[in-house]
Amino acid sequence: MNFRSRFFSRLVSGMAAALLAVLAPVPARADITVQEIKIPMTVKGMFSDSHIQLSATEYKPEGEGPFPLMLINHGTPRSPADFPTWKNFLGWQAQLFARHGFVVINTLRRGYGSSDGPWAENYFSCGNPDYIGAGLETAKDIDAALAYARAQPYVDAKHVVLVGHSAGGFGALALSSQNPPGVVGTISFAGGRGSRGPDDVCYDGKLVAAFSHYASTTHVPMLWFYSENDHFFNPALAKRLGEAYQTKGVDLELEIVPPYGNEGHSFFQGRPNVGVWAPTVDAFFKKIGLQEHVQ
Repeated sequence: MNFRSRFFSRLVSGMAAALLAVLAPVPARADITVQEIKIPMTVKGMFSDSHIQLSATEYKPEGEGPFPLMLINHGTPRSPADFPTWKNFLGWQAQLFARHGFVVINTLRRGYGSSDGPWAENYFSCGNPDYIGAGLETAKDIDAALAYARAQPYVDAKHVVLVGHSAGGFGALALSSQNPPGVVGTISFAGGRGSRGPDDVCYDGKLVAAFSHYASTTHVPMLWFYSENDHFFNPALAKRLGEAYQTKGVDLELEIVPPYGNEGHSFFQGRPNVGVWAPTVDAFFKKIGLQEHVQ
């Protein structure tokens, strides 16, 4: 495959055009294979380990590859009552990236939807939240998907991009702090934890401290997006989170994007917004040299 750096460089007007963005000068792939898969995961216990399966959807371009890998990670609803019925709402984004040359795996973590296991991402007390531990639990599920993908012959395990929205973005940061082999970049859309209401984050200073903790060991280049009207993690907080990384010397680009509807936290889920974030993502891929390593 001839993968070019201008990932989504030719966008014409309108929502449909955004979804059909063209990879210049090579047209997007018309054919991808979409299949439901099960990802094995071993959960360590005090006295014994448990072996579970995570439900996931894989999007694979036509051909033998190997293709670069993208792991897309979902957020967390505020109400635990929604966990059992949770679905992956990032499917069109996964298809878009797959049509431009990535194998994409979109995983439901423990306790969500049809995945096994109890929910493990609890930060417990709002007054003294364990954000670090919660994020590391999320990272375990993402890492299970990474281990599964590495074993597939059509995956280029040396060129992996982590993508996450909200709690999924926070988990991607947690995993990136461990610098997994092959992960060349991380993209977070509205990453964070602890939002319990509009512009109300449980002990936001502890969230900043968790970001700083992850940053202290991170060597993965990063790109973050937050919307001007994100009421989960507003721009002022986003800048504090970014500074926690930048002061540690992490290669981070923080983008504050225009408002989206009534709630900018859903910016990544809005299909018309492809035209806003795609050029920046394209430039990020060029910066990390991804296009040079794809056949």
